[in-house]
Parts: sequence; structure tokens; C-alpha cells
Amino acid sequence: MMPVGFPKVVSSYSPSLLKRFVSLRVLNLSYSKLEQLPSSIGDLVHLRYLDLSRNNIRSLPRSLWKLQNMQTLDVHNCYSLSCLQKQTSQLGSLRILLLDGCPLTSMPPRIGLLTCLKTLSCFIVGTKKGYQLRELQNLNLYGLISITYLERVKNDTGAKEANLSAKANLHSLSMSWDIDGPHRYESEEVKVLEALEPHPNLKYLEIVAFGGFHFLNWINHSVLEKVISIRIKICKNCLCLPPFEELPSLESLELQYGSEEVEYVEEDDVHSRFPTRRRFPYLKRLRIWFFLKKLEVHGGTCLSSISNLSTLTSLRIGANNDATSLPEEMFKNLTNLEYLSIFDFMNLKELPTSLASLNALKRLQIESCEALHSLTEQGLEGLTFTHTVIC
Repeated sequence: MMPVGFPKVVSSYSPSLLKRFVSLRVLNLSYSKLEQLPSSIGDLVHLRYLDLSRNNIRSLPRSLWKLQNMQTLDVHNCYSLSCLQKQTSQLGSLRILLLDGCPLTSMPPRIGLLTCLKTLSCFIVGTKKGYQLRELQNLNLYGLISITYLERVKNDTGAKEANLSAKANLHSLSMSWDIDGPHRYESEEVKVLEALEPHPNLKYLEIVAFGGFHFLNWINHSVLEKVISIRIKICKNCLCLPPFEELPSLESLELQYGSEEVEYVEEDDVHSRFPTRRRFPYLKRLRIWFFLKKLEVHGGTCLSSISNLSTLTSLRIGANNDATSLPEEMFKNLTNLEYLSIFDFMNLKELPTSLASLNALKRLQIESCEALHSLTEQGLEGLTFTHTVIC
């Protein structure tokens, strides 16, 4: 059966074909190895859907602005597309604009004029009027958005103009700073991120290359109550993570860090603070990437994954009233570990034999482990550390 509205199905594209389909509503040219789009595309005035994704297009023709009925423009993963025409903001019917995977250096000016726009996959912050975050202010965005080059935001006032806290239909948010570019003062970056507080309906959050020393007040259970996935990537200055354990719906937590020290509070280590809340009730996935050297973990659900952190030189684990033992393979791959502290394991009765594989260990400190009456010779055999403290 032939598709409705098409005299025949064509398997290849040539510019001359466009003249034969002047009433075309949908045009999919994805994966067509296109390097340019003919200006005659502007003659398809009835076009509502245009998919140019995964082509080699470097720029779009100016005639594109004539397509006043177009509702979807998809150019994602056009790896040579570095800019969009200024006239893009004249596409008054546009509802979906997919730009992710394109090496764009800036957005078209005054994207905020596209008042029908519902889906904007990415927004590149600029410094000039018409390219700044205020362009997002009145857009009722749905789904996801990635906001990049946030180091260009001058102050928290400029960040507040994005009006993210009012975008109840935005479910996925990625915010990133240029990893290699110049950053502003740490306190200013903190204020900018503070002003980018999302709506409580958010479910997916990613923060990349944030330069502050600490995270924000809005990363808590009242704002991120529905968040099920968080990714923190290459935030080099943040030595202490926010209390992710308070987030009731969190299922996936991924940390990719460039800092040398991370404190990670994971489980029910402070019952007195939150006596009625159980830490990470739905957590299914925990991934820690990059070159951690110092790590502190309170609780016990991720202890088995510590064996993968071969770059660790310092490790503190504790505040667990349930565990009677530690995972047997826990210390097997920690060949660089020099300092180990085990504390507040009230029911810990024995240590794993893999403790003996810590050939680089210089100091072992054990405190407030009342059920651990002695260290077995098997566990200590081969260790050459400075001293052991047992309290």
C-alpha cells in the first residue's frame, strides 16, 4: 500500500525531487549523506516536519524561514552544522527544535520569539542580547533541555531569567560549564546554579564542570522529590557532595569526578537526624567514575563496589549498625591504598581476608567497632603499616 499523499515511494534524494512535491507535509532526509540543502526547500510552504538528522550539512539555507507552517525541525547529530540562520526565530509555528549533537557555537538570536516552541533539546548561552538565558523565560518547554556554556552568565539575575522553576513540564535538565574555558569566581558560580533551581517535577538532572566548592540548597528532597537519576560530572572543586540520601525517589546516581577527595554519605549513618527516613529506598544503580584518591562512605550498600576504585590512597568507611562483616573481595584491588579507617561498625565481628592484599597500607585505624574483639593473624599477615588503632 502506498503512503497517503505520495504518488510513489523514493529511495534516494536529489534536489530536483523537491519540485515534484510542493504540497509535501513530511520530509525525512536523515542519513542521506547530505552536505547542503538546496534553497528550493523554501518552496515547500506546506511542510510541517523536516528531519535532516545525521547528515554532513554545514549550514541551512536562508530560504528555510519561508516554511511558516513547519512545526518540527530535526538536525540532531549533524556533526558539521556549526550555526543556524538568524531567520530561524521567524519560524512562528515551530514546536520542536532538535539540535543535540551539533557543534553549534551559538543559538539563533531571539529564540524566545518562538512562543509555540515546546521541545528545545539544547540551549547555548551567549553573551549578547538575544542570545542570553532570558530567551527561555516565556517558553513552555516540555521534555528535556541541555544548557551549555553557563560560565557566560554574568550573575544570578541573568540565571533567574531562564525561569526554570516555573517549567513544570520540563522533566530532564542538563547544565554544564566549559570544562577547559575560564570560570568566574567560585561564589558567583554557586549563585548562578542556585538561581537555576528547577521545578519539583524534574526527574533527570545532570551537572557538568560546575566550579563551585559546594552544591546548592535546592539539591534536597523538597525540590528534587521526583528525581530518579542524577549525574555529576567533572566538578573538580566540589569536595563534599550534597545529601543525596535524602532524595526519596532516587534510583540512579553517577559520579564522575576530577577532584582528589570526595566525601560520600550513603546510608543510615545519622539516625538521630532523620529517624523516620530510610536512605536511598529505591536506589538501583550507583556508579563512581574517574580518579578518586580519597573517599569517605557512611553506610553499607555500595561497599562491594569500592573494590573497583583502584586509585584510592585514603579510605574511611563507617556508621553502619547492621553489618557483621565486610565484603570479602572489598580490598582486593586497592593496591594504592595507604590509609584505611573503619569506624562505627557496632556489630562488625570480622574483617575480610583481602585486607592482607593492601601492600601499600601505611596506617590502619579502627575505632568504635565494639563487636570486633581482635584482628586475626590471617588478616594482618603481610601488612607493613605504621600503626593500628583499635578503640
